[in-house]
Amino acid sequence: MGRHRGEEGVSEVVATILLIGVTVLLVAIVAAIFFSGPQPGEIPHASIVAKNESGKFALAHEGGDPLRVGEYRIYVDTGNGLVDETANFTWLGGDIWQVGGSIRYTGTWTSSERVVVTVISGGVETILTEVRLGGGRVFDPDPMEPEVPEKPVEPDEFIDFVINESVFVYGTTLSIGQGTGQGSATVIGPGATVVITGGLKAKDIGGGGAGIAVSNIYIDGDVNISSGSAGLGSADEPGAIYINGNLTLLGGSRHIYGKVYVNGDFDLGGVIIHNKTYVNGDVTLRRDTISFLGDAHIYCTGNVNLLSGVDSSTLDHCTDQTPFPGFTMLDLQVPPTKPDSWYMERDYVSSGDLTSNRKIFADSYTSSGSANNVIIIASDGDISITGGGNKVTGVFFAPRGRVTFSGDSLEGVVIARDGLYVTGGGTKVTFKNIEEYITNPEDYPF
Repeated sequence: MGRHRGEEGVSEVVATILLIGVTVLLVAIVAAIFFSGPQPGEIPHASIVAKNESGKFALAHEGGDPLRVGEYRIYVDTGNGLVDETANFTWLGGDIWQVGGSIRYTGTWTSSERVVVTVISGGVETILTEVRLGGGRVFDPDPMEPEVPEKPVEPDEFIDFVINESVFVYGTTLSIGQGTGQGSATVIGPGATVVITGGLKAKDIGGGGAGIAVSNIYIDGDVNISSGSAGLGSADEPGAIYINGNLTLLGGSRHIYGKVYVNGDFDLGGVIIHNKTYVNGDVTLRRDTISFLGDAHIYCTGNVNLLSGVDSSTLDHCTDQTPFPGFTMLDLQVPPTKPDSWYMERDYVSSGDLTSNRKIFADSYTSSGSANNVIIIASDGDISITGGGNKVTGVFFAPRGRVTFSGDSLEGVVIARDGLYVTGGGTKVTFKNIEEYITNPEDYPF
């Protein structure tokens, strides 16, 4: 007998359903086999930075996800390629590396090491970060400090830095004092920057006056001021003071304005602190005349040593064993002069008395008297302006020498490899941006 069309339609539907069912079953079986192995989970994210701790480097967890032991590996390049040194990083916080925690490397350390941190998720190892330790001079932001300190960015050209950072003095030395206990000059520059590529001693800053009252100060060396009351930083526009060395402030009752970063030990007594201070070393409190105003506080990576006779309440303003925020010390080179012909074409003269609006280009230059809006270039020597009562404004550039001034007031910009020496007590030294004297960038003399 023949099949009815209705029966044929039912059979086709049943066959289609069976085919779909078999297909779904096969897909499920394949999926089960494929996904039965370990699958990559969510990759942790964390910000890891390097810091220097007493000749050893450490890694600080600045933010992001906590990392469990076994979830990360640390490779160190000791000169022969990357080596897994995870076991040589000590962590005392249990099995979880929390935000704000640091782990110190206990292996053999050299100043040029490259460190790679990886994370492991689902059996897959992924690079989390890579850090380099550039000779111990580069440090990274503090995970404990919510406000990241400003980091100077080295410009492509020296003049860019001079203008953008309102550089007032750039050289190895800033000497504004007659000597310990004697009168000294005052350097004034709200918003300005002073860069001292050497250290700072008591004889440089003198016994009195406002000291170096500029917003930002960079000192690549030790600061040792053991007497007097000359301060550091601007009360009107406090910025930051960066010291790549030890800081010793003893003696009178000096004011310190702005945040302070010390890549060394801090020894203090007779100091009024107006802001936070970060120390990559130990802190020694020597005298009762230590004042902390506002939210001023000292954080150090080492120990706080309270000497006898100092009020124990001073310790309320000090915290030890905390990470160092860090900074990058400037490493700019004072540029050379341009060819002699360049200056001659722009009406520079090689000698003559100091008079207003005069432009001088010579091997070295010495004069006396008062003048406004001068540009003095000493290509191979020093600039010296002497005599009592002098009032001089302008730009002073000595790429191979120093600038020496004695008189009532000096205003402008000083760039000298060997620094600025102010020999008259009570002299007022005031910053003015180089743009106020040279309006056309094509006329900058270096």
